[in-house]
Amino acid sequence: MSTNNLSYNDQGGSDSAVEVGQETTPTSSNAGAGFGLFSTNFKKNDDLKEMLESNKDSLKLDAMKRIIALIAKGKNASELFPAVVKNVASKNIELKKLVYVYLVRYAEEQQDLALLSISTFQRALKDPNQLIRASALRVLSSIRVPIIVPIMMLAIKEAASDMSP
Repeated sequence: MSTNNLSYNDQGGSDSAVEVGQETTPTSSNAGAGFGLFSTNFKKNDDLKEMLESNKDSLKLDAMKRIIALIAKGKNASELFPAVVKNVASKNIELKKLVYVYLVRYAEEQQDLALLSISTFQRALKDPNQLIRASALRVLSSIRVPIIVPIMMLAIKEAASDMSP
């Protein structure tokens, strides 16, 4: 037990207390530069497109996190669909999952471009790792594009007979 009976307010914390729902402003020197996940200081998403087309997975991952953050804020990120769909075949699992989230959200609006990712899902459905197969089936069955229904039904039938643990 502590012998210090000072409350938070007695210690000088009342001046720095923040009420729930009140916004705070960052105090770091680069805070105004707009580098946070929820930043919208992009020139019509050109920066995100460049990041998605880079050779570094870390840049692609950062771009996808920013795109998902934009979607979470209610912003329209559909113009990035071609750049995002190119990354559906990534070996980076975290990047792939974020691309899957994006695809589920925008595939119905961009059906022709969404079809480009179907062959990648078909390959993933044959992967030896059951987690990758399950993830591919989950996303494939969540994509609302009528033309892929036969592919989806075949994948579900194959998954139902899959005896892997």
